[in-house]
Amino acid sequence: MHLNLATVLLTFAAIYSALPACTAQYTGDATFDNFGLEACGAYSSGSDYVVRVAAPTFDSYPGAGSNPNQNPICFKHINVNYQGRSVDVTIVGRCADCPGANLELTPAAFDVLADPSVGRLYGVQWNYE
Repeated sequence: MHLNLATVLLTFAAIYSALPACTAQYTGDATFDNFGLEACGAYSSGSDYVVRVAAPTFDSYPGAGSNPNQNPICFKHINVNYQGRSVDVTIVGRCADCPGANLELTPAAFDVLADPSVGRLYGVQWNYE
């Protein structure tokens, strides 16, 4: 079988462009909330290290369809950074009221980054692991 180099490169480029930018850095705000049955179909509690990502991020993830339980973003790990602190969390849900690249963490995950009395963290940075 003989492969045309141009065809191989175009195929690779098409596949690569469909993947999320794993090394991209996202910036948004972070809040916290209690969790329960989440969009990915799993139950989570406030002591878990999990996160809801903003609806635009959740809905536009490559491969997302009408069933949120089957969204490929589900159970991906992200690293969230704020003022020299970081926490690794797992995506389990969709934050309907969160714009842009904002996040909604559990109280346990938020507490790693800042005292919960702060309420909202402005300018957190996060990326896919």
